[in-house]
Amino acid sequence: MRRIVCVLFLVGVFSINSVCGETLSEYRENLYDLFIQQKIPQWGAVLSKMSADKSCGTLEGRHEILCGYYGLVGHLVDKKKKDEAQTYLKTALALSENYRKMYPNDARFKALHANLIGLKIALSPMRAATLASGMLSSAREAYKLAPGDSWVSILYGNILFYMPGIFGDKEEGLECYQRARRGMEKDILTNGHHWLYVQLLVTIGVVYEKSERYEQALAMYKTIMEKYPEYGFVKNTSYPRALKAMQQKQ
Repeated sequence: MRRIVCVLFLVGVFSINSVCGETLSEYRENLYDLFIQQKIPQWGAVLSKMSADKSCGTLEGRHEILCGYYGLVGHLVDKKKKDEAQTYLKTALALSENYRKMYPNDARFKALHANLIGLKIALSPMRAATLASGMLSSAREAYKLAPGDSWVSILYGNILFYMPGIFGDKEEGLECYQRARRGMEKDILTNGHHWLYVQLLVTIGVVYEKSERYEQALAMYKTIMEKYPEYGFVKNTSYPRALKAMQQKQ
């Protein structure tokens, strides 16, 4: 009888672990590791698993899932993998609609939705005229609700920096990024191993580079290489590119 009870207990434990999978912290670390290894396309499988895992069925978990999809789609757009980007964007927008119904006043979901619409415009530029207004409205509402939230500052900064012409403001975008950096570095033990923080540092370097402030760009890229020596993208791509541009300008 005791043996039967023990077997049933072990089966129960195995079943619980199968349903629950990894913890949110473990998923977050997995996404970070794949980011550092420049294997972002592998996020799709991780995010799909997270979406089905009860341990991620919290507000924090849903933030991580939708932000992960945003990062994945953005990466695929940057790599010109349009078909894959559109597939994941469709999933992300469906999740965004669902999450915003569940949390109608959540600033992060509003900001993420605005950025997903921005990616939709990037994939279909002809739709900018009909989509831009809603995107900007959602981004501004998010920032108004939570100007001190680092994620919201990053996402609002993205809209300001990457949108063309009258829609954008690169200097204000940089201010948003700097504000987000200060906020995230208040809890560097947690955020130091979050892909969004590393991407933020890279983005600040890109802002300096595009505005031809090459010394500041190189300084930022050096900071990243010192903090994340295993992240080869900055060492092999960003830093040499900025250095070459600075030398050509001189």
